[in-house]
Amino acid sequence: MASLFKLSILTPEKTVFEGDVQYVEAPGSEGYFGVLAHHAALVTALSVGTLTVRGATGSEERWQVAAGCFEVSNNVATVLADAVSAAKG
Repeated sequence: MASLFKLSILTPEKTVFEGDVQYVEAPGSEGYFGVLAHHAALVTALSVGTLTVRGATGSEERWQVAAGCFEVSNNVATVLADAVSAAKG
């Protein structure tokens, strides 16, 4: 089984997601990037795009995110986005 890490997806209004995940792909300001468990510490800006999350069971969920920031440290990742909505398609 893949290693897991904690992920929180937050907006100013609500918590969109909290839980253990295997993988996150996020739209960074310089292009998409992926994060697995035990990733090096990172803080970066997010652009508008699709956030893809592979959960603990291997199923994937997608959200559209507006600008914000992404932080990962000590096996905990946080997405702070201005807005998050269900991905189209």
